[in-house]
Amino acid sequence: MTSAPPVILTRPKAASDRVAAQLGGLPTVISPVTEIVGTGTTVNLSAYRGVILTSANVVPFLPNLSGMPVYCVGARTAHMSGGDVRLVALDADDLVARIDTTGPLLHAHGRQTRGNIAQRLKEAGIETVASVVYAQNPVDLTREAKDLMEGDTPAILPIWSPRSAERIAAQIVKVGPGVKVITLSSAVADSWSRATGGASEICAEPTGEAMIAQIVAAASR
Repeated sequence: MTSAPPVILTRPKAASDRVAAQLGGLPTVISPVTEIVGTGTTVNLSAYRGVILTSANVVPFLPNLSGMPVYCVGARTAHMSGGDVRLVALDADDLVARIDTTGPLLHAHGRQTRGNIAQRLKEAGIETVASVVYAQNPVDLTREAKDLMEGDTPAILPIWSPRSAERIAAQIVKVGPGVKVITLSSAVADSWSRATGGASEICAEPTGEAMIAQIVAAASR
C-alpha cells in the first residue's frame, strides 16, 4: 500500500495546527512562512457602527466585539469574531459588492492587506476607516519543508494567500516534479505563477472547507 504524500503547511502556526487536525491523519510538515504579531494599535470601538474583518488573525488584537455588527471575509473569521455577524463574504470583492450599511465602519487588518476595502467603500459612500492592528512578519522555511518542495518525491503544498505564495517562492530554487500545489483562489494562483512560473490546482471556492477537501482528494490520487 502506497503511503500518502506529506502535506506542507505554511500558514501561521495556530492555523497550520488547525488545518492538520482536519486532514484525517494525513502526514504533515508544518513550516510557517508568517508570524502574526500585534502592532500595539489601540482601537476605540465606540467611534464605529460596525467592524470589517478580513482575517481571523485580527480578532485577538481587538476589544470584545460582542454586540458589534461585523462584516467578515470567510466563515472562520465570522465564527472567531464573537460579534453580531451581518455578512460572511467569500473575499474582499464579494464583501464590497454585498455590504449594505451606513458608516462609520472600521476595517481592522494586517500590515499587508489586499482589496483596498476602506477606499472602495468610501468611494461608494460608506465612511470607512482602515487600521493596522497586526503585522505578518516573514519566517524562514524549515530545511525539511524546503527539501520536500524542491525534491523529487510526492508532496502536497496548499497555499492560502498571495503573500504566502511570494514568500515560499522567494525561498526555494525550484518546485519539485512531484509537488502538487493547491491554491485557495485565482489571486493566489496568479501570485504563484508570477513568482515561480508554475501552475497550481485552484480550489472550487475560496473557502477553508474547499481547501481541505481538495487536499484530501489530492492525497488519494
